[in-house]
Amino acid sequence: MTESNNKTGDTISISSIIQAYRCPRRYYFSRHDPVISSGKYTICKQVSLCKDQTPDEDQLWEEICLIDPTVKPDLREYLSRCLEIMAHTPVVKYTDSDIQVHSVRYGIYGLVDKLDSSSNTISIIRSSGAPAYGCWSDDRVRLAACILCLKESTGIDIVGGNIEYIPDGIVRYCEPQPRDRRRLLQALHMAQKVMNGNLLDKPVNAPCKKCLYVNQCNPDKPKTLSSILFKK
Repeated sequence: MTESNNKTGDTISISSIIQAYRCPRRYYFSRHDPVISSGKYTICKQVSLCKDQTPDEDQLWEEICLIDPTVKPDLREYLSRCLEIMAHTPVVKYTDSDIQVHSVRYGIYGLVDKLDSSSNTISIIRSSGAPAYGCWSDDRVRLAACILCLKESTGIDIVGGNIEYIPDGIVRYCEPQPRDRRRLLQALHMAQKVMNGNLLDKPVNAPCKKCLYVNQCNPDKPKTLSSILFKK
């Protein structure tokens, strides 16, 4: 599920809310960056949308390259692995894909990856691996946002949906709990503050190790000799 990195008018994308949930500071520094499509996500989405349990890999790769001409050739091996793993996973049925949903009340919008109108079941597709148990907290928040927007947009009222972890061939049904909806509202408020130009406090569990903006986030942090010597 992908949307714009910025808000449109007075609305904010679900993806932006998730970025703010993960770290409002990183979202602050990245909010004006151009959105770069993820080749792995494109691959995972096309694999999930295959209604054939054993699709033709060459044809699927052609479709992926047509959808995203920037996808790197070395990801062909990634596609092969995903297909091999998903061959042992039951196909998740759907009747519609990329359903645009929104909530005027909360000012958010996004895409639902898959919807089966015969059972009112939705799925969101992830290119990340699955946790040992359950679903990642940000995926639960993402699903909560999709459910909220789906109800307001279409009148379809559901309590849960599928999260497809394609690289692991795992599909898990999830029902967001009150804590997930509370986190959604908190993340929405953080995203709104960031879009208004506010630099918020860093969360306790901020993902600093792999963050591209760590120097901007901590400009006054004293440098150690090792950080100078081994700076790349």
